[in-house]
Amino acid sequence: MSAHPRNEQSWSGSELARYEAALEAIHGAMGAYSALIAHEEAKDAPDEQVIEKASAGRRACVRRRESLDPANATDIARVRAEFSALAETVRASRR
Repeated sequence: MSAHPRNEQSWSGSELARYEAALEAIHGAMGAYSALIAHEEAKDAPDEQVIEKASAGRRACVRRRESLDPANATDIARVRAEFSALAETVRASRR
């Protein structure tokens, strides 16, 4: 579930689409962190440092999502690229 800008009527369809895509990228990174945590916890001897680092990463995603400004097109583009890459990096760390 995504959080929409408070006054959606003031945003164009393309602005809203870019905002939603940035949110999806953040959620993808959150999901990757959650999967990493679950993967580590399922081990016979989980590494608590891996779990804590992934938990901290997930919390950082939440904070970034909350601070995302739909009116800032530059930030929206940067967040989409950054968090898409982050999700891939986190997924790759499980392999």
